[in-house]
Amino acid sequence: MAEAVVRTIIAEAYCPACSHRGLEYTAEEVDLPYLGKSLETLLRCPTCGYRHNDYMLTEHREPTRYMLRIEHADDMMARVVRSGSGTIRIPELGIHIEPGVASEAFVSNVEGVIVRVERVLHQLARDAEDDEARRRIEELQETFGAMREGRAEPVTLVLEDPFGNSAILADRATHERIPDEEADQLRVGMVILDRTGHPVGPSGQPYVGEPPGDDPSPAP
Repeated sequence: MAEAVVRTIIAEAYCPACSHRGLEYTAEEVDLPYLGKSLETLLRCPTCGYRHNDYMLTEHREPTRYMLRIEHADDMMARVVRSGSGTIRIPELGIHIEPGVASEAFVSNVEGVIVRVERVLHQLARDAEDDEARRRIEELQETFGAMREGRAEPVTLVLEDPFGNSAILADRATHERIPDEEADQLRVGMVILDRTGHPVGPSGQPYVGEPPGDDPSPAP
């Protein structure tokens, strides 16, 4: 295991939980399954104990799109590896989740992805201001329930990653290379560094200004 970077204090950072000024920061090189060589970072508040882990990739592969047709209840168990730069879509349902600047990698399954969407829908339902929006949310929730039981119309889970660090691990899953011009249009939720420590874009070209990124935006 690589030696951890000496702990430092980011004096200008504020804790999102208790507003304490000054967060402890550590970083360590790790080699993660599916995600490759990464820099694992940890922010910790010394006052309330708040912690936030993230990974910055130090290498990238070719941009890749995975697709899985969800037709049966067993498809809920298909493994999904989503890096912090992965975009998840279910076109038939209008679901589109893009990575944001606080995006974290996860290894789950199709049902785990659905659960994450349901959490967002629950919040949207509470904030909905008209009957039409609430009706649409209820329809999606019913569809997810039917998907778990294999009763729903087939839909396609699409996972796109401009750095090639996301995947759907299932026998029926298909994958293809994303053309560079399409990959450069995908949002990126983390910073990827070249060998000199400078951030680069999905096609390997240096960024001009700040690396792109935005908040996740599932669209029911």
